[in-house]
Amino acid sequence: MSIHIRQFQRGAEAEFVSGLEWLFDPPGSRPSDWDRDRAVERTAQVLDHENVALFAARSYQDQLVGVASVYLDILSVRFGRRASIEDLAVHPEWRSGGVGASLLTAARAWAHDRGANYVFLESGVARTDAHRFYLREGAMHAASAFRWTAQRVDAGGSGREGCHECAGSQSPDQPQK
Repeated sequence: MSIHIRQFQRGAEAEFVSGLEWLFDPPGSRPSDWDRDRAVERTAQVLDHENVALFAARSYQDQLVGVASVYLDILSVRFGRRASIEDLAVHPEWRSGGVGASLLTAARAWAHDRGANYVFLESGVARTDAHRFYLREGAMHAASAFRWTAQRVDAGGSGREGCHECAGSQSPDQPQK
């Protein structure tokens, strides 16, 4: 199963998004607010930035078999320039055949060539097969990630007011009912 890796160019936005949708297969799931057209528009926007690369893995028959995105995102005071791999998806029939490793290598090389000191990747907690793959590829399990929806929080607020997952739970500083 030989493949080659190339960067996506303008005009291939819908194809990139099609590859991202492989992430919705179990153990993943389709986000409740997924809008394919909006994703294609966002892909066009990121292709205009020099600090972003979108990669395609293709079979020698030119079939799309994997996608990856990498962003130069922050200059950390503690760690230096960070690159983040936001998406890494492989066609289900092509998994465990070197596609993910090739995409990861391309993304890490791109980041290195642009001055990144380290590469960061988040992965859903249910993706245990992916986690084993990342560790085999030399990653360190260095952090746990937490996510909020962007919202304004009034002074003194816990930030939990709009959190659906927090509904019914109490803040540690609230008295027990």
